[in-house]
Amino acid sequence: MRKMLVAAAMLMALSSGAEAAKQLRVGMVMTPDHPHVIAMNKFADLVKAKTNGSVEIKVFPTSQLGNAIAQIQSVKMGTLEAFMDGAGWYGQLIGDYYIFATPYLMKDIGHTRRVAASPLAEEINQKLIEKHGMRMLTLGWLRLARDVISKKPLKSLADVQGLKMRVPELTSFSEGWRALGASPTPVAYSEIYLALQQGVVESAELSMDMFYNIKLYEVAKNITLTQHQAEPGAMIINERFYKGLTPAEQKAITDALKEAGALNDELIRKDQDRIVAAMKAAGVSFYEINRAEFREKTKNLPYALEEKGVWTKGLYDKVKKID
Repeated sequence: MRKMLVAAAMLMALSSGAEAAKQLRVGMVMTPDHPHVIAMNKFADLVKAKTNGSVEIKVFPTSQLGNAIAQIQSVKMGTLEAFMDGAGWYGQLIGDYYIFATPYLMKDIGHTRRVAASPLAEEINQKLIEKHGMRMLTLGWLRLARDVISKKPLKSLADVQGLKMRVPELTSFSEGWRALGASPTPVAYSEIYLALQQGVVESAELSMDMFYNIKLYEVAKNITLTQHQAEPGAMIINERFYKGLTPAEQKAITDALKEAGALNDELIRKDQDRIVAAMKAAGVSFYEINRAEFREKTKNLPYALEEKGVWTKGLYDKVKKID
């Protein structure tokens, strides 16, 4: 009888431990070698250590759980706990997030990060919680500024006119490149290589590490340094799931994200020169352009998007005051 009681107690303890382990799945579209994914795997290790195993993170890169839009909807429905990618994706939910993904709206990467860390960003995050039941856990992981890769050289604004440009299926991207004279064409991230190879599009705008990690340089040999956008990496979590965590677990996740974010930023900065050198060795040509010409062409775009109701009136003026 005593042995049976001991065995029952052990089974109850094991069962209790299993129930306490909360599974937090993080969906991503990036490939495993991208700094975001490497840092997110570090985040998983940190959370496991900081929570003594009460929260387990599982990372799903390379669009394993669907494209970005599908994964964000899954987080909203609660069938996926979290998603990590560029902040612009959340503009489809709260249009104010498009300020982080509009060509030449921000002055530079530093300006973008200051806005992301401001009370203004927290106001936007609160709207996400109230209207969609999702929380922005981090808004500010470093990403390289976005440039253009193309099959033919682009040396000036004139070369952009009528150009079939791959963009994500997001308003600010499409409207931004339309304002610059291109013909924006939405294509999923996982399908860009094939779209360029088959001529569905003639160009794509992404950051340098993305060009490299999905090997776009194999099918397009020209990169123009437009530096048109500095979108931060951002992670959302289902609010109901988040509220189900203990305060200690919530803190562990927040602290781990900061540490993992520092690793991401280090990797992003370290890899840029290596990536450029590798693509040059593969036969890619790089072009500087007159960015002032591009910026001038888009100077009225933020107000035009505001008038269309893409984001809250007066938002852009508030962004300009953050310096």
